Amino acid sequence: MPFFEKVYNGFLNFFGDLKVFKYPMFIIYDPGSYLVKGEDIRQVINLIKPGDILVRGYINYLDGYFIPGFFSHAGLYLGEVKESDSVFVKQGQDSRFRTGEQMVIHSMAEGVFMEDIINFCRCDYMIILRRNPDKESDAGKKLVFEDVFKAALKNLGNEYDFKFDFSDYTKVSCTELVYVCCQAFMADYGIAVTERTVLFMKKRMITPDDLVNSKLDIAWKSKSVTDTRIQKIRTT
Repeated sequence: MPFFEKVYNGFLNFFGDLKVFKYPMFIIYDPGSYLVKGEDIRQVINLIKPGDILVRGYINYLDGYFIPGFFSHAGLYLGEVKESDSVFVKQGQDSRFRTGEQMVIHSMAEGVFMEDIINFCRCDYMIILRRNPDKESDAGKKLVFEDVFKAALKNLGNEYDFKFDFSDYTKVSCTELVYVCCQAFMADYGIAVTERTVLFMKKRMITPDDLVNSKLDIAWKSKSVTDTRIQKIRTT
């Protein structure tokens, strides 16, 4: 191949990996794409169960550098959500309500919202965590999925808790949402509010890694999450 053609082809390859953001004006070189691929998502769609806890992470996202641990986000899988389920949503939050066959509820900067599982899977690392009733106390076993489902929808539209204050659930971060909906069985899996450093401040909270570093069963993990990484999280 002639030298000029090599240079030309290389430039087009580089040019195709540039991302342009108008507001503010940034140009970012990103030669990759999400590590969780279509084949991974097909597996998730087939095996995920209502009540499963989803934990995910990204490469080179800014918030990942401030949130302690490897993973940076968590959500709850609700399964099918029907129009009739809107009765559990707080008055005034109807605009956040979504119906669908495979829905996830989670909290981000815009607050608590719902989206399809496929949208949630657009990430680089992901794990599905699942309850094991054999490990639960009587108190934990009393919390059935219907209770988790209703609690999750009651939190729909709540603001995001930028202070990570686990003593007040009027605003909730991603792990606060999971915790407040599943609190009855959290202790059975060794999940508890612990002091962490976030944005250079000490906070009593639960991180996404804390969910992974628990007695919850790992029902699935993306190929991008190695066994070595899991072992490292669970020995930290």
